[in-house]
Amino acid sequence: MKITNTSIMILFTIVFGLSYSATATAANRAPIPSMVSMGQIIQPVIDLQDDDFLLEYFLQEAKRYYADARLMIVARDTLGVQFEVERLVATLAAIEEIDAPLPEEIRETVSGLSELASTDFAGHISDELQALLGQPSLKDQLSRMSDLLDSVDTDGSFVVVDDRDGHLPLILNSSVKRMITFLSERKHSEFQIWLDRYSEYATTIRPILASYGIPEELIYLAMIESGLNTKAYSYAHAVGPWQFIAATGRRYGLKRDWWVDERRDIVKSTHAGASYLKDLYDEFDDWYLAMASYNCGESRVRRTIRREGHRDYWRMITLPRQTRNYVSTVLAAAIICSDPEAYGFNTKELTDWDYEVIEVDRSLDLDKIAIALRVDYRQLKTFNPELRQGVTPPSKTPYQLKVPLGKGGERSLDMTSIPTSDKIDYQVHYVRRGETLSVIATRYNVSLTKLVQANRIKNRNRLSVGQKLVIPAPKSYTASSSSKRTSKTAPPSAEYVKRTYKVRRGDTLGQIAENHNTSAKRIRHWNGLRYGEHIYPGQKLTIYTKKKNG
Repeated sequence: MKITNTSIMILFTIVFGLSYSATATAANRAPIPSMVSMGQIIQPVIDLQDDDFLLEYFLQEAKRYYADARLMIVARDTLGVQFEVERLVATLAAIEEIDAPLPEEIRETVSGLSELASTDFAGHISDELQALLGQPSLKDQLSRMSDLLDSVDTDGSFVVVDDRDGHLPLILNSSVKRMITFLSERKHSEFQIWLDRYSEYATTIRPILASYGIPEELIYLAMIESGLNTKAYSYAHAVGPWQFIAATGRRYGLKRDWWVDERRDIVKSTHAGASYLKDLYDEFDDWYLAMASYNCGESRVRRTIRREGHRDYWRMITLPRQTRNYVSTVLAAAIICSDPEAYGFNTKELTDWDYEVIEVDRSLDLDKIAIALRVDYRQLKTFNPELRQGVTPPSKTPYQLKVPLGKGGERSLDMTSIPTSDKIDYQVHYVRRGETLSVIATRYNVSLTKLVQANRIKNRNRLSVGQKLVIPAPKSYTASSSSKRTSKTAPPSAEYVKRTYKVRRGDTLGQIAENHNTSAKRIRHWNGLRYGEHIYPGQKLTIYTKKKNG
């Protein structure tokens, strides 16, 4: 997705409108556990009934977390930045899980937030959290490079490199030449990595493309989309080697739930990508227009054809600049890969991605499977990148697990002794007087967004005493074990007097601290509160203030 400078400026205005009204103690809301450990939090299969409410709710929360993280930078609170960005990442992920197609402006806002956060908080957050915010795809990088912005062929002359039946027509014109130079010189080291992955996956991908009757050269479209990286994750929340967003992936049969994300599966996502490209070609009867549609959407290409009154991709001037670069870059990659040594690249022999499939009829942890099969855990993860929680999913039908060749025979019998994973359960909580969703999320150390989804909550401010809530965490994980509370500290000295303050609606620790001429950090210590723990109306806080002279 293309993020324009204008959209980013608009987003800044929206977000900092929120940050202006936010306080420096915004971290007092309920924490969300590290996304790195989200495998310990289990989300039941649910159907979201009110997508409009959830979308608006999550968007406002995401903007607020972004603004709060900016405030934590100003306050030089590194832990606070990490904390708020974890909540931002969890909320952006929740937006992606909403089944309803996202309007273009919403998708641009979500993409913009991811990009801004990835840039603004670099150096303040962990590498794993940085990766979860997404990375700029090559196509996004191209749209920002001034010397490559306009790939419209100026002179109209071209040389046909390859035009065999059943293959992608390869031509060499000014824009393709420019992209060949870009990939072979400025992106040389990255392209070499892509070539190495190509040697590993080509014998798997090409036959699938051929089975759909589409040119095998379209493997280079996936190369430009993701570098053939199954773990690729972009600012636009496009995932996997073919960079499907959630809605398009669902349309082409890619399952995505708490357990699996088939957009990362090299085989399943290639089938989906091939099917999508075939549908695009069937509509436009032109591979260049099909590729352009893959990049910017078929509706955008339809509007361009109507507006300009022709179907010649190379003369289209109203397509997004990113798309005008896109097709040229795919052709450039195909031409380079036809003779890599000529462009200064090393090549490897094509190898088969050899594996066999075993059926797993229970939910088992991958690390335990690796031990039972005597295989490397990282290799097992590489074969099954679609498994999001490191565990085979609970299902009525056995899961098709890919394992290295020779490991699916007698050794698979050793798996019968593996205990069923404890990640598949969840527990129930009954709301008590004075509790809010944030308080409950904190108690069980679960994501507020997951709590809202799991219970189809339409108004988080309308909990009733005795209301039953599903807690998306294993029963083995109890509220009391969620986190050790900070021990309470003694009074600072004899010069201080102890006071009890009853929290009122709308209070924050920052405001209370300012009113009592102290700090929020001290109040947390005096009351054994964890960093980021929510306070609620009616709660009694112990505060020490200096005795007045005389």
